Amino acid sequence: MKIGLYANTHGIGYRDDVNNYTRSVPGQLLQPVEVAQTAEQSGFHSMWFPDHVCMPSETSSAHIANQTGARTYSPRHEMLDAAVVMGAVAAATTKLRLGTSVLVAPYRHPLSDARQFATVDVLSAGRLLFGVGAGWMEEEFDALGINFGERGKRTVECIEIYKRSWSEGFVSFNGDYYAFEDISMDPKPLQKPGPPIIYGGVSPLGAKRAATYCDGFYPVFLDPFADPHRHSDLQDIISEELNILGRQTSEFIMMAATTMRVTDSEDSVSATAQRKICSGSAEQVIEDLNEFALAGYSLVVAKMDCPSGEVAEVKEQIERVGAEVIPHCDSLTISGDWKTDF
Repeated sequence: MKIGLYANTHGIGYRDDVNNYTRSVPGQLLQPVEVAQTAEQSGFHSMWFPDHVCMPSETSSAHIANQTGARTYSPRHEMLDAAVVMGAVAAATTKLRLGTSVLVAPYRHPLSDARQFATVDVLSAGRLLFGVGAGWMEEEFDALGINFGERGKRTVECIEIYKRSWSEGFVSFNGDYYAFEDISMDPKPLQKPGPPIIYGGVSPLGAKRAATYCDGFYPVFLDPFADPHRHSDLQDIISEELNILGRQTSEFIMMAATTMRVTDSEDSVSATAQRKICSGSAEQVIEDLNEFALAGYSLVVAKMDCPSGEVAEVKEQIERVGAEVIPHCDSLTISGDWKTDF
């Protein structure tokens, strides 16, 4: 199993017994490049960058990890742009793969995103992993002038345009939302025919889109007591769809995101009767990661649970995971026939 890091470009994660939150931190204090370098030095496989454009003062859109409807982000939340920071991280690292977690495809014109992230792949010498999704915050769509109900169909067109822009010399497209004739986009990404596109979703429709249009599936398990096996039905849908399409599961990525906190064995987090997912001693965290492995996930992206809200604690948690958890992950056996070499 590989371990990725959920980037701190939107703040610092923490959780209570019910919900998952991200604490807003002044942008000049976030140090995402230094955090990325710490992750690379600690043996992390990749760093994954979330995507928002703006934040409404009021919202009724609940994050998929918060069933109570509690806001994950504050009304005036400081958020650094994913593509910009990824370019900086690409220049400051050599091995760490760079992923979007996930890019909300309808927010921008797909040609613009295709250009930006082809650039990231070139600057990083082919290290981009491209997570995409349809989005969940209706008020953000309203601010951008995009119909929330059309986001799924727009996302499908965006994915097609990304792939064609990255592989064809001149591209024409005539869809319901985007249309253009004979445009070029060079240089192409270094990865051929393009960076892997991984669909972020937690629904049967999302699973079908992943199998039909993408190279992988990325559900989240950010709620505090998530069950790593709860999306086995979606994996079944993906397997069936891939079979219909004549595609192999061995060429399809299965990855997941969860919260994580490593503590000493005598800490109350380790000793509590009802322990949050991937929290406690290193041994307990590895037990939970083994459940993800048994559920078929070969990459788990960790959003560090850091109640202090300090970047220093994020770095400390990264170093602990690197020293105490990652060395044991190679021995975890991934169930199923999903792709593991990426």
